[in-house]
Amino acid sequence: MAQKIVIIGGGIAGLSAGIYAQKAGFDSVVYEKHSVPGGQCTGWMREGHYIDNCICWMTCAKEGYDLWDIWKDSGICADGVEIHQHDYFYKSEFNGQSIYLWRDIKRAKKEMLELSPQDKKEINKFFKYVKLSESLDVPVKKPLDMMNIFELTLMGLKMIKMVPVILKYSKMSIGDLAKKFKHPLLQKVITDYMPLDYLAHLFVTAYGTITSGGGGIPVGGSLAAMLRMADRYKKLGGKLICNAPVEKVLIEGNKTSGVLLADGTKVDADFVICSTDTYHTFEKLIDKKYMPKLLKKSYDDRENNPLGSSFHVAFSYDGLTDKIAGRTFFECDGFNLAGRKIKRMNSKNYSFEKTQAPEGKSVIQVKILENEKEYLYWKNLYETDKDRYDREKAQAASDIQKALEEHYPFTKGKLKLLDVWTPYTYTRYCNAYRGVYMTFITTKKSPDLTNVPGVVKGVSNLFLAGQWLMVPGGIPVALVTGKYAVQRILKLLKKSVIIKP
Repeated sequence: MAQKIVIIGGGIAGLSAGIYAQKAGFDSVVYEKHSVPGGQCTGWMREGHYIDNCICWMTCAKEGYDLWDIWKDSGICADGVEIHQHDYFYKSEFNGQSIYLWRDIKRAKKEMLELSPQDKKEINKFFKYVKLSESLDVPVKKPLDMMNIFELTLMGLKMIKMVPVILKYSKMSIGDLAKKFKHPLLQKVITDYMPLDYLAHLFVTAYGTITSGGGGIPVGGSLAAMLRMADRYKKLGGKLICNAPVEKVLIEGNKTSGVLLADGTKVDADFVICSTDTYHTFEKLIDKKYMPKLLKKSYDDRENNPLGSSFHVAFSYDGLTDKIAGRTFFECDGFNLAGRKIKRMNSKNYSFEKTQAPEGKSVIQVKILENEKEYLYWKNLYETDKDRYDREKAQAASDIQKALEEHYPFTKGKLKLLDVWTPYTYTRYCNAYRGVYMTFITTKKSPDLTNVPGVVKGVSNLFLAGQWLMVPGGIPVALVTGKYAVQRILKLLKKSVIIKP
């Protein structure tokens, strides 16, 4: 009889763990608190419009990258799924000028040089390292701590082009990088997308993902991708149970015997994989004493390990237009949001999703980055004065709509509010620590969280999966750590850890 694995959380990491558990011959079941799988990688319908919450770009999503096999095997990029390639990463506007970070790296470099010849030296350096970063591939065959010296050497040789990128930018923040450019628009394009204290190499490699052609997104959006993943899991014989939050992991001595569901049901298991937010895992499901020291240090040191989330508004636009670019950053007159003045914002046109809105209409979204202070602002409002929370959301949506109509005058009278959500929404629906949808913002002062152990020290048959285990987090990390968790179980059982796609 196959040994049983209980997986807590039906997001990307949990479903990945389930898929590879089934492929490895285990009997697995995934328990998900929400009514649909996907966790934070999701989307929803409002008045016939699909609102996407997650995938902005994928990483290494094309032939030639090891991670491509995982994208395909998971069902996210199953055969027949169209991959949409954006023409550019995003567009930045300032003082009547604009610049695109084109997928065509030669075009992007040419236009930057034309914009600011005085920045030639830094522009050439920047694009040199963007090109080198196209070689980035996420290790997927097995966890780093399970590799022998030969495997580590091979991986190092494969990633050798990334070494200059890391050496150049790993101790430099995005704010530091922006200061190297003289032209104010070039400074803006560097700082627009990510928090200022984020390490610069993460921005460079993100852009390199786009220029490599591996940064497309699956047509249909995040929810459709997650439903394909869930279907893949179930076709392999796995059992997905939604609306079934887990209350506790049952630990006796140095082993877990299973889990306790919120409805009081006890579920026995030979192994348990926690794929939920790590703070929720150690705070609610097991015990803080089991949290890895490095991870605990990061949670405790709020100054050097900042967190980020975002405030979102989605509108229906009565029309189809290319006058609103994909993701565009621009100045606005200013409005108040969670206690601060917003003077620069962005919009994203989802008209490339042809079937995700009523005919002749499209979805326009605005995403504004917020930090822990703003998260606590929304959390406190929701818990102490829900009516005011709703009023402030509505006022922010109104202010944002006004800013959009001022920047794009042709939209006046054609925008209709579809939905508004705050950082606290991610906590309510997904147990996300302080509304975070990635992991810690990696700064110059951050500890090295490159590879947080996927095991729970002191509990021999309890394992971890999820984006919090490797910086910078995100979907690729969630995918591979789900697979890694199953490989750790195979190693414990002294079986082959190779799970073929």
